Amino acid sequence: MTKIFISLFILVSLSICPLFSSENTAAAGNEKTEVEIAQFYLPNSPDDPTTKNLIELMNADPHIKISQWGGLPLPGGAGRAPIMMSIAGQTAPDIMGSWFHILSNDINQGFLYPLNEWIGEDKNGNGQIDDNEAIWPGWKEIPLLWRQVATKKGKVYALPQATKNYMGVIFRTDLARAAGLDPTNPPQTWDEFIYWCQKLTDPKRDVPGAIIKEGQRGVALTPYGFTWLPWMQSAGGDPIVQIRKSPKTGKEYEFSMEATSFVSPDGENLSTADPVWRANFASAEGIAAAELFQRLRWMKWLIDPETSEPVNLTKEDIAKGEVSFKDSLIKFTEEDIITGVARGQTGQRGTGAGELLARGEVGMFAWFVQDLFGVGQSMGLNPELLSWFPFPAGPAPKGRRVVQIQRHYADITEGAGRRPSTGRDKVWEALTTITNQKVVDDGITKNVLSGLANFINPLDLQRLGFDDYLKDVPEVIKRNFKEIESGKIQSFTEPYMGFWVPMDTSLNTMVLSQIIAETGENFDVAGSLRKVETEANSGAMFTRSEKELSKYRIPALIIFSILVLAAGFILSLIIRSFFQKKAPGVETSKSVTHPLLPWAMIAPAIILIGLWSYYPLMKGMVMAFQDYKIIGDSRFVGLDNFINLALDKTFWISLWRTVEFVFLNVILAFCIPIGLAMLLSEVPRGKIFFRTLFFLPQVTSALVIALIWKMLYDPTPNGLLNQFIAILNQLPLVNIPSQTWLQDPKFAMLCCIIPTVWASMGMASLLYLAALKSVPEEIYEAVEVDGGGIMTKLRTVTIPTLMPLIIINFVGAFIGTFQNMGNIFLLTFGGPGDSTTVIALKIWIEAYNNLRFSMATSMAWVLGSLLIGFTYIQIRMLRQVEFRKANWD
Repeated sequence: MTKIFISLFILVSLSICPLFSSENTAAAGNEKTEVEIAQFYLPNSPDDPTTKNLIELMNADPHIKISQWGGLPLPGGAGRAPIMMSIAGQTAPDIMGSWFHILSNDINQGFLYPLNEWIGEDKNGNGQIDDNEAIWPGWKEIPLLWRQVATKKGKVYALPQATKNYMGVIFRTDLARAAGLDPTNPPQTWDEFIYWCQKLTDPKRDVPGAIIKEGQRGVALTPYGFTWLPWMQSAGGDPIVQIRKSPKTGKEYEFSMEATSFVSPDGENLSTADPVWRANFASAEGIAAAELFQRLRWMKWLIDPETSEPVNLTKEDIAKGEVSFKDSLIKFTEEDIITGVARGQTGQRGTGAGELLARGEVGMFAWFVQDLFGVGQSMGLNPELLSWFPFPAGPAPKGRRVVQIQRHYADITEGAGRRPSTGRDKVWEALTTITNQKVVDDGITKNVLSGLANFINPLDLQRLGFDDYLKDVPEVIKRNFKEIESGKIQSFTEPYMGFWVPMDTSLNTMVLSQIIAETGENFDVAGSLRKVETEANSGAMFTRSEKELSKYRIPALIIFSILVLAAGFILSLIIRSFFQKKAPGVETSKSVTHPLLPWAMIAPAIILIGLWSYYPLMKGMVMAFQDYKIIGDSRFVGLDNFINLALDKTFWISLWRTVEFVFLNVILAFCIPIGLAMLLSEVPRGKIFFRTLFFLPQVTSALVIALIWKMLYDPTPNGLLNQFIAILNQLPLVNIPSQTWLQDPKFAMLCCIIPTVWASMGMASLLYLAALKSVPEEIYEAVEVDGGGIMTKLRTVTIPTLMPLIIINFVGAFIGTFQNMGNIFLLTFGGPGDSTTVIALKIWIEAYNNLRFSMATSMAWVLGSLLIGFTYIQIRMLRQVEFRKANWD
């Protein structure tokens, strides 16, 4: 009977399974695959070409649904942080954008999913997908350089956008004509560019709406590394080079970053040789480009009163007060000398390069030519008054006219790669839609119909059949694009190997901002570029070679072993001190409860501290010995991180800056509140009012305080502190120059400390005031009876009374200041140069800007080890502290 029941059950099950199967198949056939795309690719406007093409994809394929990823948007350089953290938490979008210069870092971090299943495999082992290996036709249409950028060891990780962003020199045609220049014949060389800058400079012109009354200058210098690169490239230099070693001869050959052919002078093909990448910022061409910036900012010249032509001055000319020019002798005074032809961005609102151009305070600046319309429209300037030209050629014989091309990428994230193959195919469809040329063509059509044909590449107008609009494009712009296409104007890119982001920042803070600042006339350009280059090749951009690291591993192991033994010995002393027997005659408290009760009461605190403090601490200890990756396996590297740290000069500089920061902070934070407490204790009337007045900054947001002080430190004459200096200068015998404050390396550190001291001295003074109240008035009266004055009271009564509290505050302030970087982060971000780069800020930059968590953790361990030693010494000092109850009035 049982067998019959089982047979009937199987028969019924087999008969109804197809019904369920067909229903499920139908349901699956009606399901939609949802593809999340980061906001980078989904603008809010439904008329945007990308959005329209994605809508067309959904209409054509009912099984795909496109949605916008809901990550929290953040401004500026932190904009990608939510996506990076979502990748680590496996909640990332399916498609995101990788900027051209950080794609290699995204690949190394394991953020991206390879696209080879759709593009093809590297069958011949040359590390690239050749045309005969590609199974996706679109791959063959991508130029070789852009393929190399997205490919690593035969794996393709991204597709370039169809949009190309060209960078050149944007200028005002109306200002050029007013200066007697021909806008249709822009500068071809650096010398001609300087001449244009001089003709466009009029220090006496009253520019309506100008924030800083400096008249009109020829050019605005933007202190960004990526806007400086084209000047170096126009001088014939290569910011990044790759060195390939011949496996046959052992010789090394240097190739440019943009090279796509690697044939040695001997005819050997080195395309399969592993390249060694190196920064080359301090080459002769790089120094020449930085010196050009310095010349534009600080050159001395004057205007010939007869011909109105610019006349350059040497130091000898200035000393004599006369100069020979075109067979005539021009005599001049100090008031006739003009300094520079450039304006720099100060960081103050309204002083951006585009704003300066729109108001007519400058005639030119380097930026993206696609923004021509945006610059005019956003600033209330007629876009037809704008034009552009490529970066002029630098000194012969290497000089060449160049443009920079930025072409970013779209990629599939690592999490999307875990989908089933059908789901991945839908993500691939969305990816190819985003990067399709049709998106660009639709955008061109939209701009043409909006009356913006004169800002579009004429080659694109011809390709799309808009020949009637070619007449609207200025001849100079037609010529620019034609010469780019023919190669007469050479095209270059930002660095795509190594981690360019921190070096862009370093070039800004260490070199370019220093040149532009008021102290930049005698700035050591070559020395600073060499520092940046060393930093780049010592781990910031490219890692040290295995050969170099191997030399230091045995000495590092010996030093590390000694330090571990020393730390173990000190730890044993600390532990023994807790179990030492009390001295005879010293009473101890006896427990009147169960001995486990105290442990039970503190158990929650121990568990929480262990979970949130010591567990991350132990994880961090392990990370310091790894090449830590957010995604994928983290490789054990031993002491290599600490070796790199010891060899990194910038680390030791930051450590010294931290000591300087702590010293100044401790001095000011302790002396001022003590003095304030003494004054408050002697105030005869309004004690509550004054105490409240000084305490109010303590309850104000630290962010608000920092931003207020940043406004006070405005380096222009409009800054409040500089206005106060101007008032003082009206007094007899007072002549204080206007200061640049945060832009001056001599004052920057002190300027970062003052806001914290100002905000916190109220609380500290009240604590000291409370301690002073514990001293009976009779003691002070006794000192007076003995003939003691105010200094005697201070030395024999006040300081000894405050000493325990000073020691307690010192311990907390010392540790907190070593870890503090809030004001520096908001006010200077480590600049100018490295004058305020404390170790806490360097750790933050390494971890969250550079995503090098292992190096950041190694730095944190060095800092923590120092603090542990200091803290132990300070805690021993606290054994003598005695507490008393104070009487408050």
